[in-house]
Amino acid sequence: MSQSADNQLPSVDRNGILLPRPGRQRSVRERLLLREAQLSQAQRMAGMASWEWYFGDTTIHWSPEMYVFWGYEPDEMEVNLDSVAQSTHLDDLPILQSAINQALAGENVEMKYRRYDKFGREIFIHTIGRIIRNEQEQPVGVFGIDMNITKQQQQEAELLTLNRQLEAKNRELERRNNELNAFTYMASHDLQEPLRKIKTFNEMILAGQADNLTEQGREFFRRSVVATERMQALIRDLIAFAHLNEDVNPPQPTDLAQLLTDVTGDLRDEITQKQAVIESGPLPTLPVVGFMFRQLFENMLNNALKYSDAAKPPLIQLNYEQVTVGEDPMHQLTISDNGIGFDPVYNKRVLGLFQRLHGRTTYSGTGIGLAICQRVMQNHSGTIEAHGKPGEGATFIMRWPIR
Repeated sequence: MSQSADNQLPSVDRNGILLPRPGRQRSVRERLLLREAQLSQAQRMAGMASWEWYFGDTTIHWSPEMYVFWGYEPDEMEVNLDSVAQSTHLDDLPILQSAINQALAGENVEMKYRRYDKFGREIFIHTIGRIIRNEQEQPVGVFGIDMNITKQQQQEAELLTLNRQLEAKNRELERRNNELNAFTYMASHDLQEPLRKIKTFNEMILAGQADNLTEQGREFFRRSVVATERMQALIRDLIAFAHLNEDVNPPQPTDLAQLLTDVTGDLRDEITQKQAVIESGPLPTLPVVGFMFRQLFENMLNNALKYSDAAKPPLIQLNYEQVTVGEDPMHQLTISDNGIGFDPVYNKRVLGLFQRLHGRTTYSGTGIGLAICQRVMQNHSGTIEAHGKPGEGATFIMRWPIR
């Protein structure tokens, strides 16, 4: 037997949402059922559950989602203030008691605390409770929402651990930096002074006592003087490299053309001796750390002069332009020469600290110059690339952000 339209049972979709009956307006009861179904669905989707507690009664009314939330079947257990307190982490009971007192005083509550579900798993809960008032605006209860924030708390704990580890590493880095500064002081004072004395005494012996020495003895002293000079150069370069770790000078507008003029003036004797030609396109004024870029120019030109081809005068070319790398505008400074070059397989190695591609007897130097240039670029958030070809020269491309 068919039922009339008014007596038909409400229809629901596969998600439990009440569907309207065709051809007529919903009744008040239907609208209430629809509202409850939508609220239930929203809670499940958001990973939340709701509850109500009315003053004068210890019973707490859970929504169906709340039972699932804590691992129970609907109505499997009686929920009241005592059962909530018993499942709360002992250390967080004062938080729960404070929230209850706030609610009884007619204040909205919000708290984060730990409770245990049916299986004894510890869950971090974020609870928001809003006071329910009667027609006389008197507080009669609380409507609350619980949210499971266990994963969030675990992530915050992991982040806190990582931050502590980072702080420890920063302290260790600061300690090592202080040791480096102490070494720099020692290298610039305590080590250089005895080296100067050794070099001076050897030179005095060669000058005043050469006739009393055999040729082999004189050769030993000459080699000792050369070794001392090499050690002094190494110490000076190490000090220069260490100073680049110190962020003491902010970038200032610096005339790169004037900087190049100053450096070529300092290298005038070697440039003249080798009949070197230095060509430069227009160099702008840019915000850089001046003393660092002076070291960069000096080491780059020194490198080009040192590794020049004896069969032809050195030609060193400098060019500046603005380029785009990806989507980032960059300064680009290119320095190339026509020297002896190097095999492309050494493009990356040549920039390393103490890296030498040629024997000390053939070319002087400590192997730190290009490492200093790379550190200058790093301190300007930039990069340096080395490209070489045997017998044709080398090209160095430096890029750093436009700010």
